[in-house]
Amino acid sequence: MKNYSNLLIALVICFTSWITVVPEKALAHGFIITDEPFIFPHPPHPPHPPFPRPPRPIHRFLPLELRKNNVSVKIKNQIAHTTLEQTFYNPSRQRVEGTYMFPIPKGAKIEKFEMEVNGKMTEAELLDAKKAKQIYEKIVRESRDPALMEYSDHGMFKIRIFPIEPGKEKNIKIKYTEILKKDGRITSYRYAMRAEKFLSVPVKSVSVQVTVESDKELKSIYSPSHQIDVNRKGKKRAVIGYEEENLIPDTNFELFLATDSQKGSPIGFDFLTHNENESDQGYYAMLLSPGSWENKKVIPKDIIFAIDTSGSMRIKKLDQAKAALEFCIDQLNPEDRFDIIRYSTETETLFNKLRTAKEQQTKEAKEFVKDLKAGGGTAIEEALILAIETISKQGNEESIRPTQIIFITDGRPTIGETRTDKIIDRLVKKRQEIKGNMRIFSFGIGTDINTKLLDLISQKTKASTEYVLPEENIEHKISRFYEKVSQPVMANISIQTEGNVRLNEQHPNNLPDLFKGDQLVIFGRYKTKKKENDRSIRFELDGNIAGEKVKLKFETKIGKKSKHSFIPKLWATRRVGYLLEEIRLHGENKELKEEVVALSRKWGIVTPYTSYLIIEDEESRGIPVARQSMGNRISSSKLNSDSANPTNSQALPSIKNQNWFQRDFEKESFRGLAKSDSGSGAVAAARASEQLKQANQSKAFKTAYKESQYGNQISFEQQATRTIAGKTFFQNEEAWIDSLVPEQKDRTAKRLKFGSKEYFKLLNQDANTAKWLSVAVNMQIVIDGILYEIFSPES
Repeated sequence: MKNYSNLLIALVICFTSWITVVPEKALAHGFIITDEPFIFPHPPHPPHPPFPRPPRPIHRFLPLELRKNNVSVKIKNQIAHTTLEQTFYNPSRQRVEGTYMFPIPKGAKIEKFEMEVNGKMTEAELLDAKKAKQIYEKIVRESRDPALMEYSDHGMFKIRIFPIEPGKEKNIKIKYTEILKKDGRITSYRYAMRAEKFLSVPVKSVSVQVTVESDKELKSIYSPSHQIDVNRKGKKRAVIGYEEENLIPDTNFELFLATDSQKGSPIGFDFLTHNENESDQGYYAMLLSPGSWENKKVIPKDIIFAIDTSGSMRIKKLDQAKAALEFCIDQLNPEDRFDIIRYSTETETLFNKLRTAKEQQTKEAKEFVKDLKAGGGTAIEEALILAIETISKQGNEESIRPTQIIFITDGRPTIGETRTDKIIDRLVKKRQEIKGNMRIFSFGIGTDINTKLLDLISQKTKASTEYVLPEENIEHKISRFYEKVSQPVMANISIQTEGNVRLNEQHPNNLPDLFKGDQLVIFGRYKTKKKENDRSIRFELDGNIAGEKVKLKFETKIGKKSKHSFIPKLWATRRVGYLLEEIRLHGENKELKEEVVALSRKWGIVTPYTSYLIIEDEESRGIPVARQSMGNRISSSKLNSDSANPTNSQALPSIKNQNWFQRDFEKESFRGLAKSDSGSGAVAAARASEQLKQANQSKAFKTAYKESQYGNQISFEQQATRTIAGKTFFQNEEAWIDSLVPEQKDRTAKRLKFGSKEYFKLLNQDANTAKWLSVAVNMQIVIDGILYEIFSPES
């Protein structure tokens, strides 16, 4: 009889089918279960009497390593051909034998499945969900690890893998063909990449390539989970790539492809929703895409480049900024109009009016930029007003042209008006002289800048701010940004709706322009009229395309139940970013803080700012530490090399209480967010909140956490959280805490021993419960209003 007490789960990253509507239904990664545990004897005892009885051997778990994972998928219409190639490595000095298991979710339609082991075709055994569940449960009982119960409702392909020699590799190749399902115009693709529980070392190389061919024009191509590269090959073909090294995957890969939403429409429009409980409200994601935009004109634009040449811009900073400006000038379209403003103690314009980007004008512009020198103060207000006046000289007859000001500075205002509120008031008043939309995109260089001023400028003009850290390349940052905004295809966008569905809490709340090669992703909430059976909603999309005002109309129906689980967390991430920015720019208040706490706890959005607010809330309500979301966190710290000094390096090992030290850091971080307008803390807060506000992928809050620690001498690891089947868990020492637990502070928990009869009875209650219990052995969880405490036999 096989012994599964040594659970060896090695990730087999497997590209899945395109499963529709319920994206959770996707082929999972495979894993290998070894037959026998590794045995390491104790070292020998001294060879002199007395000779004690030899101790029992120590049994330890030594996993295989997944070194390489290459996945390629070819999709034509509704047929997907997937090829998966992997390399496993046995790092031990013992031969390993085991069983390879490949979970298959209920409803997956696989037509053909082939497998090669070291180049030899091998036939895998197919088990239905009932037989597979018996194996999963047996492994869970004997290994005391519930991880596999995430697949309790899955079937399985199973095959023997032997031998895996010590220090050798085993190559596995899988091919399968699958019939894809579609939800209207959208095909959803999910790849169960998440495997942080199953890996002891990162995967050295992960690559995914999807080639898509369609009979209809492809519009939106969007991944809510990972940053992908999209290379469109005409209107009906695209190659999508994702590549990573030294990765421990903690997020499942999802991809959405949408075909032409309305014949002849220049803009693709798609509407996804999430509502698991058939209630009258839910969440939505709206996708707007220009597709390939082949053989179509971009909109001619008006643009002013305003560059700070004060004394602090000397040498490296100014040289990089000048190189960036030369790149931008080269990227101007022939019908664009532009001017350049230099400002320090005083201001100077190149043309004193907008000029068409013809060869002679661009040549003059490059010479002007080349001759720029640094010196003097920083007249920010004067430069802003001059830029607006230069635009207003053109009159209002061409107000439908996109108008942009690229505003570059490395300091705070020192000449003229220096008060933030007065500068903003004058800017808003002067802005009214321009009929069309004008965006001011700001670039703040370094940390000695007024972040609140720059962000308020961008907020008032419906634009954005980029912050360039001292160690970052200014030329690269500005050039990359300009590549994105240089070719607008739809400007001055507004959306109106009518019908029996009301949309609210939309993010972004101010819609940006849409550019070639880009797409606009909007998240929000919806509510339907309770008495109405008709859940249809009609959209009117207004804007300017190729110099003409257009109205595009779309219609969709919202189902009573829908499940795109990425939507609510990304909506919550953006909303938390918006709320934190409101606190940062306009001051804190009770309502804003309470909403940040509720959303961050529910969806596991961990930043120093949200952590501080959650801790403050739970401690003020007397929540016991063992039931707090952020009670006793397991968090390692390290000295930041960028700001290390001998005093700090000596201090790090003497920190006895990491939790309290981290809390102090979070408290100071929040104070910096709410009260500081310059310095490294202010820049870190600005960059972090912007990451949250613009979140398109689920990992955005992790990037925001990293941004928030800029300038700190000691950095902390982010608290572990996990969201699965609608529940969020926080790690509190060795236990995982359901986000609903802090609300149960006075309730007695029902204690269940892991692996007991009562435990498996609860686990088998339904598929969602099995997924929740797969998170950990030790946990506190609320199910159907009952608080359970699951504990290990060793506790």
